[in-house]
Amino acid sequence: MPANAQQSGDAASASTPDTSVTTLDTVVVEGGGSGTGIVAKRAKSASKTDTSILETPQAVSVITRDQMDAQGANTVAEALRYTPGVFADPNGYDVRYDWLYIRGFNSYGTMWLDALAVAGDPNNYATPSINSYALERVEVLKGPASVLYGRTVPGGLVNQVSKRPQSTPYREASLQTSGFGGIQGAVDMTGPLTEDGDWSYRLTGLAKNMNTQIDHERDRQLMLAPSLTWSPTAQTSLTLYGYYQHDRPVFSPRFYPAIGTLLPNPAGQIPRDVFLGDPDWGGFERDYFHLGYEFEHAFNETWTVRQNLRYGRSDQHMDLVLVNPAFAYSGAPSSHLDRVSAISDDWTSTFAVDTQAEAKFQTGALDHTVLFGLDYVRGISDTNFGNTGWGVSVPGIDYLDPIYGQPIPIAPVTASALQKQDQVGLYVQDQVRYGGWVGTFGLRYDMSDIDTTNRITGAPTVTTSDNALTGRAGLTYLFDNGLAPYASYSTSFLPLLGTDPSGNPFEAQTADQFEIGVKYEPAGGRGLVTLSLFQLTHENALTPAPTDPNPTRPSQYVQGGKQRVRGIEIEGKYELTPEISLMAAYAYSDSEVLQSNNPVSVGREMLRLPEHQASLWAIYSPDSVPGLSLSAGVRATSSYQTDVTYLEQLRIPARALVDIGAEYDFGGIRKDLEGTKLRINVTNLFDEEYVSHCLNITGGSCNYGAGRAITANLKYTW
Repeated sequence: MPANAQQSGDAASASTPDTSVTTLDTVVVEGGGSGTGIVAKRAKSASKTDTSILETPQAVSVITRDQMDAQGANTVAEALRYTPGVFADPNGYDVRYDWLYIRGFNSYGTMWLDALAVAGDPNNYATPSINSYALERVEVLKGPASVLYGRTVPGGLVNQVSKRPQSTPYREASLQTSGFGGIQGAVDMTGPLTEDGDWSYRLTGLAKNMNTQIDHERDRQLMLAPSLTWSPTAQTSLTLYGYYQHDRPVFSPRFYPAIGTLLPNPAGQIPRDVFLGDPDWGGFERDYFHLGYEFEHAFNETWTVRQNLRYGRSDQHMDLVLVNPAFAYSGAPSSHLDRVSAISDDWTSTFAVDTQAEAKFQTGALDHTVLFGLDYVRGISDTNFGNTGWGVSVPGIDYLDPIYGQPIPIAPVTASALQKQDQVGLYVQDQVRYGGWVGTFGLRYDMSDIDTTNRITGAPTVTTSDNALTGRAGLTYLFDNGLAPYASYSTSFLPLLGTDPSGNPFEAQTADQFEIGVKYEPAGGRGLVTLSLFQLTHENALTPAPTDPNPTRPSQYVQGGKQRVRGIEIEGKYELTPEISLMAAYAYSDSEVLQSNNPVSVGREMLRLPEHQASLWAIYSPDSVPGLSLSAGVRATSSYQTDVTYLEQLRIPARALVDIGAEYDFGGIRKDLEGTKLRINVTNLFDEEYVSHCLNITGGSCNYGAGRAITANLKYTW
């Protein structure tokens, strides 16, 4: 039966004849959820089996539900702000998507939910972002993960873990608002449906209409996630689930010019809160749903079978007027920005099924947990995009005196493509235990076919076929004092959509990683500390075509790039006392572009990868004031580059942002108010204004990061 609740307790042996008593250590039992607190001890994403993080020979970060709540995280990207090796806001503030880079690699369009691929495509505007309120936790497996998941980015995998039905009744309702205004309401209810407990349910829902840091912009969304579990015996469970998300934001496009944001403009800087589109024209719409099931049956103590299946689809339509992405200023820099209109009609879908057989047995002194798996993914990406381009009469905007409601021409569709991918993977993994040694060995063989049709040119469909063998080998030793040094080697592959300028399909990208480290789980305390050192090498990277005047267009890329990242990551989460919990993280990344058709980049750092990232978060719940919890944190990054020409004046400066939070349970005043909690969070406390990226010197290709945001959440649980 799925279990998201964590249970802990002390066990004592029976008295011996001499009346002495042996007391065993506290045992922590965790299921698929985060449990209580900020420290997670187990993560199923890393092995697809119930394995402790301590025994996993690879860096793994887990963001629990309690951590998300304490930090007031309302998106997956916000939940990962304090995770080492993850760059959570590379594209700045955006209400539509979760932009994430892991160890220097973009994960947009390749996210995972409950160990199955989410509908998405790096070139598709319909790619959805799962609302974090529907999640129990977020797990990040660092480095190549193809051995269990197939098509993954080299830097790592983000697996979002959904809330699931529980056997213990739990209900909560909450209302939230922010300093910008607006309201959000949410409910989460779970428990048994029948007296015998064979049937249990969960219903999670959210509706919001929130203002943002940009005038006239509104973050509007409706989300509903029902699930139902049938557990006729302790050996069998079947969970049926669905999810629906309806996004209708009033959205201001984020295409700011470098001059006026990162660089000075004699006419004055562009205000961070100005709406550069038109709030009365066009809009962004997205509808996403998925349906699926999770089945598990244990035949005996040796054999267990599982099957997870899901179909999801996302549809998006966009009509926007935005700052001209090629040239924001038609003449000398002023407060007037040129604009274009753009259109996008995209949809993407994914059907995924993963069938597993797990066997636990012994061969002599060796204990084995062997996992056999066969998975299949069918992905479709349909894209239709266009903009009015240069010379079309689209009214510009004066950012010091914006005027809205002017006639705006609808853009024609200038790019239309249909891409279909079929991928079949067969994998096997053996976790071998001998004394304090734990070995993890896995192999996978994938067969991938991608058909790409360009509906504008009418060219014949291009088929890309890739077969690949990937693997992982790791060894961990568990000392009695809680130390667990490890070493591992892993590989990955990533089939690519599209062709080079000559029409040749791209070959799959490959990567390999060597990693050594040590993990520490202190005896008698609730904590986990991880230190990892790694070298990640990426082959067949895409680089701009030498003859392409606009190297930001994916269709004008060629292969032949090679990149390398060497790094150190440290992460510690520790509940020091019942009153004090700490989280600390640091990542050092020494990256280099080894080969590229862009000569200026060779020998340089990789884009969007700061050399240093660090964070610290503390939670204090004083016994002297029952129900009160105070928290504060700081997250900092060194400077980094986002411009493909590596102009020094476009280098993004270092920054450090401070966040604070406070929560109070009114049960501390009156017992009958217990479960009524007010939480207030402030992110970017000192309202530092910063630019997150600038792609080039001429176009509208920069964006501001999130400014100070104040949220207040009133929640009642029963």
